[in-house]
Amino acid sequence: MKSVIYLKLKVVTFTIRILVIGSFLNFLACSNQVNDEPLIEPTLKLDGRLPIDQNGYYHLVLDPSKNQTIHRISGAVSGISEPTKVSWNSNLFWWLLEGDVVAEITKTYINIFTGELTYVNLPPIVNWKDALVPTINSSSYVGEGGEVNTVIAPIYRMKGDTLIVTAQINEWEVAQSLKIVLE
Repeated sequence: MKSVIYLKLKVVTFTIRILVIGSFLNFLACSNQVNDEPLIEPTLKLDGRLPIDQNGYYHLVLDPSKNQTIHRISGAVSGISEPTKVSWNSNLFWWLLEGDVVAEITKTYINIFTGELTYVNLPPIVNWKDALVPTINSSSYVGEGGEVNTVIAPIYRMKGDTLIVTAQINEWEVAQSLKIVLE
């Protein structure tokens, strides 16, 4: 009988010790530290790097000799101290269809036997399945000094359309759009 009571007392003592140690560790782990720094929302300012009209629309002249016209859009982000991702999207897409030529490669080299500059047209790279192609790179990171960039590449068939570009700082609800008339 004494051994049963002693065993029960040991179990209760062990349980109390576990609870005391657990409570102490929980007390040490939890802190009520308040960050006194004010939360500053970042700002985003986009620059289309193109001529702009009185209505605020940028104008991009598409190159008729190429399928895509490549152009860089810049911006400035302030109020951020750590690396931050910016998401980009636009309203225009195009289809790259199966069988379309993606690229034609010409190899240029000097023929070591004749000393002449030689051009060799390699077989074209052909798309193997239909793909929806965006007109903008979808993300970038804020660089040193708060600079952010992306590239747009509308195709010539979009001439006359208005490309709407939107950038958003991922961790915040900060976004800005600009409109580009494709001429």
